[in-house]
Amino acid sequence: MSRTPISRRWLGQQLCSRHTQRVGQFYRARALGSRGYATEEKDERESFKGQLYQSTHERVQRERADQERFAQYRESQKGGGSLGLYVPIVLLIGAFGGWLVGKQTPKEPESYSTAPLSRTKPPEHDKAPATLQAAWAELKAIVGEENLSTDKNVLESHAGSEWSSYSRKDSDVPFCIVNPGSTEDVSEIMKICHKRRIPVTAYSGGTSLEGHFASTRGGICIDFSRMDKILKLHKEDLDVVVQPAVGWELLNEELGEQGLFFPPDPGPGAMIGGMIGTGCSGTNAYRYGTMKDWVLSLTVVMADGTIVKTKQRPRKSSAGYDLTRTFIGSEGTLGLVTEATLKVTPKPQNVSVAVSTFQDIRSAADCVFRVVGAGVPIAAVEILDDVQMKCINDSGRTSRSWKEAPTLFFKFNGTPSSVKEHITLVKDHAKKAGSKTFEFAKNKEEGDELWEARKEALWSVMAKKKEDTDHVWTTDVAVPISRLADIIDETKADISKSGLTASIVGHVGDGNFHAIILYNDKEHDIADDLVHNMVKRAIEMEGTATGEHGVGLVKRDYLSHEIGQNAVDLMRKMKQAFDPLCLLNCDKVVRSQQPKPGEVQEW
Repeated sequence: MSRTPISRRWLGQQLCSRHTQRVGQFYRARALGSRGYATEEKDERESFKGQLYQSTHERVQRERADQERFAQYRESQKGGGSLGLYVPIVLLIGAFGGWLVGKQTPKEPESYSTAPLSRTKPPEHDKAPATLQAAWAELKAIVGEENLSTDKNVLESHAGSEWSSYSRKDSDVPFCIVNPGSTEDVSEIMKICHKRRIPVTAYSGGTSLEGHFASTRGGICIDFSRMDKILKLHKEDLDVVVQPAVGWELLNEELGEQGLFFPPDPGPGAMIGGMIGTGCSGTNAYRYGTMKDWVLSLTVVMADGTIVKTKQRPRKSSAGYDLTRTFIGSEGTLGLVTEATLKVTPKPQNVSVAVSTFQDIRSAADCVFRVVGAGVPIAAVEILDDVQMKCINDSGRTSRSWKEAPTLFFKFNGTPSSVKEHITLVKDHAKKAGSKTFEFAKNKEEGDELWEARKEALWSVMAKKKEDTDHVWTTDVAVPISRLADIIDETKADISKSGLTASIVGHVGDGNFHAIILYNDKEHDIADDLVHNMVKRAIEMEGTATGEHGVGLVKRDYLSHEIGQNAVDLMRKMKQAFDPLCLLNCDKVVRSQQPKPGEVQEW
């Protein structure tokens, strides 16, 4: 039997031709089927079913003929030829083409509105030494080598603090510190990190308390300390544009020269970037509100380097989503704030302070309830318990000695006559609640002296530390004002049973108070239980796990108990939308992957 020569090229052409014919016939059949639904005269055209049967019959006949031809060809090629090698190559090329088309086809978007951990893939970052070294070279080109650091002490100082409630792990340090000088620098830095999948942690004042700036994924830390300028004051509009490393104390010094005032007043050293990140407040919150009430607009760099301005400068706007407030309290997990336009207000004409002591903490809390309920327009009301007053005396950080009893500090703003009237009203309510003493400042100097004790609360407890193994745990909760006396009373009893030294300090005008706990390494679990019970108690009283410190790492697992798991899953979905690679402050606020066994404390 003679062999019929068939070239590889001819065979490839035949295969491609057959494939093209079948694809065309398939789509013609489908098109005819679609048109068939619109056909009105069935006698003139075939039905869809008839076309389908006919097309199927023709395809089967062609396939049989092809099989017979290929069977004859293989028989004729026995003992030689290269078709056996050619066919797998054609199949391989076809498979690769199909894979390539499938890869380029857009994926069907996920249809879920929330993102439970069970459907969340853990972040995939690239922290290989070669990647980080390559990034270093690119970062150096942006900010200069003098604005990069890998010094061990500098790295550790950017990962935690001695007053933080989070115990930093050895691995919670960044690869390097980067100091940008502008929004554009931050954008270029984020483009590099996005391209290379390098995690990023932001840092401004470093005064936050719940592990907010621990670099749990390594990567780089962006320190905003060079971006510390007041860019523009619009005095006639009562707003000011600042960079993130402007401290609130410095800002008020500058504003004071213009007769203006920025009310949020958290702990000393706090900076605008971190204050926005945690949604902070302070002693003035009772009258003036919290940080979210004083931010008009933000300039934010997103995880991929995109620069977004959330709003212009009007005092009110109903245009679109409120992006400004979305970023406030997001703790650097959604974007990096590089500029903020803040509201300011005229400085009060007159400020005075009054101090009143009580027999017990419940009587002091009852006084607050009376004053607030009567609508007396005080600027602030703070509570310090007997332990806190003793710590202040022992530290010697104030110019006078204090009665070591539960004490209320009141601040009054307004005209001299209105301040005098409000002091008289508060004095009456304090007396009805059982106050033991009541004194008020007769001038600014006396007022500053009286208020000095409140600002020294944290530092006076820290002064009690005697060994390197001693630590301070500062935590806060907030409850409806009617439950304030109950929760403070119960927390004080819990502290007494624990055997630890711990004080109560609070912005009690809005139901928010803090516990400052002194403990050593061996007593960590006792302190942990004390905080857990305090938070659990607040949530069960329809309060919150944190009134102003923020969530960070320490309180993220309480969110589901406070607002429900669906709300937490919605937050995680927001995080994924804003930062799909989970580069920005990963692990804070909401978890990005399942916790390890035993990691979450039982409720």
